[in-house]
Amino acid sequence: MNDRLKIKFWGVRGSTPSPNLYNMEFGGNTTCIQIEIDGFDELLIADCGTGIRNLGNELIDTKLKGKIFVTHPHWDHLQGFSFFKPFNNSRNHFEVYMPPQGSKGCEEVLQKYLSDTFFPISIGMFKAKIDFLTYEKEKLDFERYSVEYMSARHTMPTAIYKFHVNNKEIVFAPDNEIPSIENASDESFIKEFQEFVAGADVLIHDSQFDKNQYNARKGWGHSDWQTVLETTKDLQVKKLLLTHHDPDNNDKVLANRNKEIQESYGQYFEQVCLVKEGQEIILS
Repeated sequence: MNDRLKIKFWGVRGSTPSPNLYNMEFGGNTTCIQIEIDGFDELLIADCGTGIRNLGNELIDTKLKGKIFVTHPHWDHLQGFSFFKPFNNSRNHFEVYMPPQGSKGCEEVLQKYLSDTFFPISIGMFKAKIDFLTYEKEKLDFERYSVEYMSARHTMPTAIYKFHVNNKEIVFAPDNEIPSIENASDESFIKEFQEFVAGADVLIHDSQFDKNQYNARKGWGHSDWQTVLETTKDLQVKKLLLTHHDPDNNDKVLANRNKEIQESYGQYFEQVCLVKEGQEIILS
Protein backbone atom coordinates (compact mmCIF):
# COMPACT_ATOMS: atom_id res chain seq x y z
CA MET A 1 0.00 0.00 0.00
CA ASN A 2 1.44 3.38 -1.01
CA ASP A 3 1.78 5.81 1.91
CA ARG A 4 1.94 8.90 -0.29
CA LEU A 5 -0.42 11.78 0.59
CA LYS A 6 -1.07 15.06 -1.15
CA ILE A 7 -2.67 18.14 0.36
CA LYS A 8 -3.90 20.67 -2.18
CA PHE A 9 -5.00 24.18 -1.27
CA TRP A 10 -7.98 25.27 -3.36
CA GLY A 11 -8.61 28.41 -1.31
CA VAL A 12 -6.47 30.22 1.28
CA ARG A 13 -8.14 33.61 1.69
CA GLY A 14 -10.12 34.56 4.78
CA SER A 15 -13.34 36.49 5.39
CA THR A 16 -14.32 37.21 1.79
CA PRO A 17 -13.07 36.36 -1.70
CA SER A 18 -10.64 38.96 -2.99
CA PRO A 19 -10.02 38.38 -6.71
CA ASN A 20 -7.89 41.49 -7.10
CA LEU A 21 -4.90 41.51 -9.42
CA TYR A 22 -2.65 42.36 -6.50
CA ASN A 23 -3.78 39.19 -4.65
CA MET A 24 -3.30 36.65 -7.41
CA GLU A 25 0.10 35.30 -6.33
CA PHE A 26 -1.31 34.04 -3.02
CA GLY A 27 -4.88 33.66 -4.29
CA GLY A 28 -8.30 35.17 -3.77
CA ASN A 29 -10.56 32.16 -3.12
CA THR A 30 -11.72 31.36 0.40
CA THR A 31 -10.84 28.28 2.40
CA CYS A 32 -10.89 24.76 0.96
CA ILE A 33 -8.34 21.95 1.09
CA GLN A 34 -8.28 18.46 -0.37
CA ILE A 35 -6.35 15.52 1.05
CA GLU A 36 -5.56 12.86 -1.56
CA ILE A 37 -4.57 9.35 -0.44
CA ASP A 38 -2.80 7.24 -3.04
CA GLY A 39 -4.82 4.18 -4.01
CA PHE A 40 -8.00 5.49 -2.36
CA ASP A 41 -10.70 6.87 -4.61
CA GLU A 42 -12.81 8.61 -1.96
CA LEU A 43 -12.67 12.41 -1.81
CA LEU A 44 -11.57 13.99 1.47
CA ILE A 45 -12.26 17.71 1.65
CA ALA A 46 -12.18 20.27 4.44
CA ASP A 47 -14.29 23.44 4.17
CA CYS A 48 -16.34 24.71 1.27
CA GLY A 49 -15.11 28.22 0.60
CA THR A 50 -15.11 29.50 -2.96
CA GLY A 51 -12.06 27.37 -3.70
CA ILE A 52 -14.21 24.24 -3.80
CA ARG A 53 -15.77 25.43 -7.07
CA ASN A 54 -12.48 24.94 -8.92
CA LEU A 55 -12.04 21.52 -7.35
CA GLY A 56 -15.52 20.53 -8.49
CA ASN A 57 -14.83 21.72 -12.02
CA GLU A 58 -12.07 19.11 -12.31
CA LEU A 59 -14.38 16.30 -11.19
CA ILE A 60 -17.65 16.85 -13.04
CA ASP A 61 -17.39 13.79 -15.31
CA THR A 62 -16.38 11.33 -12.58
CA LYS A 63 -18.52 9.09 -10.37
CA LEU A 64 -17.66 10.17 -6.86
CA LYS A 65 -18.07 9.47 -3.21
CA GLY A 66 -16.53 11.56 -0.51
CA LYS A 67 -16.59 13.23 2.86
CA ILE A 68 -16.53 16.94 3.53
CA PHE A 69 -15.61 18.30 6.95
CA VAL A 70 -16.85 21.83 7.57
CA THR A 71 -15.11 23.64 10.43
CA HIS A 72 -18.05 26.02 10.98
CA PRO A 73 -20.77 27.73 8.94
CA HIS A 74 -19.39 31.23 8.49
CA TRP A 75 -19.93 32.38 4.92
CA ASP A 76 -16.29 32.25 3.84
CA HIS A 77 -16.23 28.52 4.67
CA LEU A 78 -19.47 27.74 2.82
CA GLN A 79 -19.59 30.19 -0.09
CA GLY A 80 -18.62 27.55 -2.62
CA PHE A 81 -21.02 24.85 -1.44
CA SER A 82 -23.73 25.51 -4.03
CA PHE A 83 -21.18 25.82 -6.84
CA PHE A 84 -19.62 22.38 -6.30
CA LYS A 85 -20.76 20.70 -9.52
CA PRO A 86 -20.44 17.08 -8.28
CA PHE A 87 -23.47 17.75 -6.07
CA ASN A 88 -25.52 17.83 -9.27
CA ASN A 89 -24.59 14.31 -10.39
CA SER A 90 -27.05 11.63 -9.26
CA ARG A 91 -24.30 8.98 -9.31
CA ASN A 92 -22.42 10.71 -6.50
CA HIS A 93 -22.66 10.25 -2.75
CA PHE A 94 -21.26 12.66 -0.15
CA GLU A 95 -21.27 12.92 3.62
CA VAL A 96 -21.02 16.43 5.08
CA TYR A 97 -19.86 16.79 8.69
CA MET A 98 -20.14 19.86 10.89
CA PRO A 99 -19.91 20.43 14.65
CA PRO A 100 -23.26 21.23 16.33
CA GLN A 101 -24.13 24.90 16.34
CA GLY A 102 -25.83 25.20 19.71
CA SER A 103 -29.14 23.37 19.36
CA LYS A 104 -28.87 23.27 15.54
CA GLY A 105 -27.33 20.42 13.59
CA CYS A 106 -25.58 20.29 10.25
CA GLU A 107 -28.66 19.82 8.07
CA GLU A 108 -30.68 22.52 9.81
CA VAL A 109 -27.86 25.04 9.50
CA LEU A 110 -27.35 24.33 5.80
CA GLN A 111 -31.08 24.40 5.10
CA LYS A 112 -31.17 27.91 6.53
CA TYR A 113 -28.03 28.94 4.69
CA LEU A 114 -29.40 27.61 1.38
CA SER A 115 -32.91 28.93 1.80
CA ASP A 116 -34.59 30.77 -1.06
CA THR A 117 -34.26 34.01 0.91
CA PHE A 118 -30.53 33.99 0.29
CA PHE A 119 -29.97 31.71 -2.72
CA PRO A 120 -32.11 30.05 -5.41
CA ILE A 121 -30.69 26.56 -4.76
CA SER A 122 -31.78 24.65 -1.66
CA ILE A 123 -30.16 21.46 -0.36
CA GLY A 124 -33.15 19.46 -1.58
CA MET A 125 -32.39 20.40 -5.18
CA PHE A 126 -29.03 18.64 -5.44
CA LYS A 127 -29.13 15.42 -7.47
CA ALA A 128 -26.35 13.66 -5.57
CA LYS A 129 -27.11 11.75 -2.40
CA ILE A 130 -25.87 13.96 0.44
CA ASP A 131 -25.96 12.93 4.09
CA PHE A 132 -25.73 15.84 6.52
CA LEU A 133 -24.13 14.68 9.76
CA THR A 134 -23.81 16.62 12.99
CA TYR A 135 -20.37 15.74 14.28
CA GLU A 136 -20.18 15.46 18.05
CA LYS A 137 -16.72 15.49 19.57
CA GLU A 138 -15.53 11.92 19.11
CA LYS A 139 -12.94 10.11 17.04
CA LEU A 140 -14.36 8.68 13.81
CA ASP A 141 -12.67 5.78 12.04
CA PHE A 142 -13.08 5.38 8.29
CA GLU A 143 -11.60 2.98 5.75
CA ARG A 144 -8.20 4.63 5.27
CA TYR A 145 -8.15 7.40 7.88
CA SER A 146 -9.63 8.66 11.11
CA VAL A 147 -10.54 12.14 12.29
CA GLU A 148 -11.08 13.92 15.58
CA TYR A 149 -11.36 17.54 16.63
CA MET A 150 -11.00 20.01 19.43
CA SER A 151 -12.94 23.26 19.70
CA ALA A 152 -11.23 26.33 18.28
CA ARG A 153 -11.22 29.75 19.92
CA HIS A 154 -13.59 31.47 17.53
CA THR A 155 -16.83 33.46 17.54
CA MET A 156 -19.03 30.39 17.09
CA PRO A 157 -18.62 26.63 17.55
CA THR A 158 -15.69 25.73 15.29
CA ALA A 159 -13.62 22.59 14.85
CA ILE A 160 -9.89 22.16 14.65
CA TYR A 161 -9.74 18.88 12.75
CA LYS A 162 -6.97 16.32 13.08
CA PHE A 163 -6.79 13.76 10.30
CA HIS A 164 -4.83 10.56 10.96
CA VAL A 165 -3.78 9.15 7.58
CA ASN A 166 -1.05 6.58 6.88
CA ASN A 167 0.58 7.22 10.26
CA LYS A 168 0.62 10.95 9.51
CA GLU A 169 -1.22 13.69 11.40
CA ILE A 170 -2.67 16.66 9.53
CA VAL A 171 -4.22 19.39 11.67
CA PHE A 172 -6.55 21.90 10.01
CA ALA A 173 -7.24 25.10 11.96
CA PRO A 174 -8.13 27.88 9.52
CA ASP A 175 -10.14 29.89 12.07
CA ASN A 176 -8.57 29.93 15.52
CA GLU A 177 -7.55 32.77 17.80
CA ILE A 178 -4.52 31.98 19.94
CA PRO A 179 -4.85 34.52 22.74
CA SER A 180 -2.25 36.15 24.89
CA ILE A 181 -2.44 34.68 28.38
CA GLU A 182 -4.59 37.09 30.34
CA ASN A 183 -6.51 34.66 32.54
CA ALA A 184 -6.71 30.98 33.48
CA SER A 185 -9.04 30.09 30.61
CA ASP A 186 -6.56 31.47 28.07
CA GLU A 187 -3.76 29.43 29.60
CA SER A 188 -5.94 26.31 29.64
CA PHE A 189 -6.89 26.73 25.98
CA ILE A 190 -3.29 27.26 24.87
CA LYS A 191 -2.19 24.14 26.75
CA GLU A 192 -4.99 22.07 25.17
CA PHE A 193 -4.13 23.43 21.72
CA GLN A 194 -0.43 22.72 22.11
CA GLU A 195 -1.09 19.17 23.24
CA PHE A 196 -3.46 18.62 20.31
CA VAL A 197 -1.03 19.81 17.60
CA ALA A 198 2.30 18.69 19.10
CA GLY A 199 4.24 16.45 16.74
CA ALA A 200 1.86 16.95 13.82
CA ASP A 201 3.29 16.25 10.39
CA VAL A 202 1.32 19.21 9.04
CA LEU A 203 -0.35 22.06 10.89
CA ILE A 204 -2.48 24.34 8.72
CA HIS A 205 -3.28 27.38 10.83
CA ASP A 206 -4.98 30.74 10.73
CA SER A 207 -2.55 33.68 10.54
CA GLN A 208 -4.87 36.40 9.26
CA PHE A 209 -3.22 39.30 11.08
CA ASP A 210 0.10 40.67 12.12
CA LYS A 211 0.55 41.75 15.73
CA ASN A 212 -0.55 45.34 15.13
CA GLN A 213 -3.68 44.29 13.26
CA TYR A 214 -4.51 41.73 15.93
CA ASN A 215 -4.28 44.24 18.77
CA ALA A 216 -7.13 46.18 17.14
CA ARG A 217 -9.14 43.00 16.46
CA LYS A 218 -8.94 40.92 19.61
CA GLY A 219 -11.94 38.66 19.95
CA TRP A 220 -12.56 38.41 16.20
CA GLY A 221 -11.54 34.75 16.26
CA HIS A 222 -8.29 34.97 14.27
CA SER A 223 -4.60 34.83 15.10
CA ASP A 224 -1.57 36.95 14.32
CA TRP A 225 1.29 35.10 12.71
CA GLN A 226 3.82 36.04 15.39
CA THR A 227 1.76 34.41 18.15
CA VAL A 228 1.13 31.28 16.07
CA LEU A 229 4.85 30.80 15.52
CA GLU A 230 5.82 31.50 19.11
CA THR A 231 3.14 29.09 20.34
CA THR A 232 4.15 26.22 18.05
CA LYS A 233 7.89 26.58 17.45
CA ASP A 234 8.90 24.08 20.15
CA LEU A 235 6.19 21.47 19.49
CA GLN A 236 8.06 19.39 16.87
CA VAL A 237 5.51 20.26 14.19
CA LYS A 238 7.13 19.31 10.90
CA LYS A 239 5.34 21.59 8.45
CA LEU A 240 3.56 24.77 9.54
CA LEU A 241 1.42 26.17 6.72
CA LEU A 242 -0.15 29.54 7.47
CA THR A 243 -3.46 30.40 5.82
CA HIS A 244 -6.70 32.44 5.94
CA HIS A 245 -4.96 35.53 4.60
CA ASP A 246 -6.75 38.81 5.20
CA PRO A 247 -8.43 40.12 2.02
CA ASP A 248 -6.65 43.46 2.44
CA ASN A 249 -3.19 41.91 2.72
CA ASN A 250 -1.92 41.98 -0.85
CA ASP A 251 0.82 39.92 -2.48
CA LYS A 252 3.57 42.37 -1.57
CA VAL A 253 2.57 42.38 2.10
CA LEU A 254 2.31 38.59 2.20
CA ALA A 255 5.57 38.02 0.31
CA ASN A 256 7.47 40.26 2.74
CA ARG A 257 5.80 38.51 5.68
CA ASN A 258 6.64 35.11 4.22
CA LYS A 259 10.31 36.09 3.90
CA GLU A 260 10.42 37.31 7.50
CA ILE A 261 8.78 34.12 8.76
CA GLN A 262 11.26 31.87 7.01
CA GLU A 263 14.26 33.92 8.11
CA SER A 264 13.14 34.09 11.76
CA TYR A 265 11.50 30.69 12.25
CA GLY A 266 12.75 28.38 9.52
CA GLN A 267 15.06 26.64 11.98
CA TYR A 268 12.10 25.30 13.98
CA PHE A 269 10.30 23.49 11.15
CA GLU A 270 11.02 21.34 8.14
CA GLN A 271 8.82 23.80 6.26
CA VAL A 272 7.10 27.00 7.32
CA CYS A 273 5.37 29.41 4.97
CA LEU A 274 2.31 31.38 4.06
CA VAL A 275 0.53 28.94 1.80
CA LYS A 276 -0.63 29.87 -1.70
CA GLU A 277 -3.76 28.88 -3.58
CA GLY A 278 -2.98 25.88 -5.77
CA GLN A 279 0.00 24.83 -3.67
CA GLU A 280 0.47 21.12 -3.13
CA ILE A 281 2.19 19.47 -0.18
CA ILE A 282 3.42 15.90 -0.60
CA LEU A 283 3.87 13.55 2.35
CA SER A 284 5.39 10.10 1.98
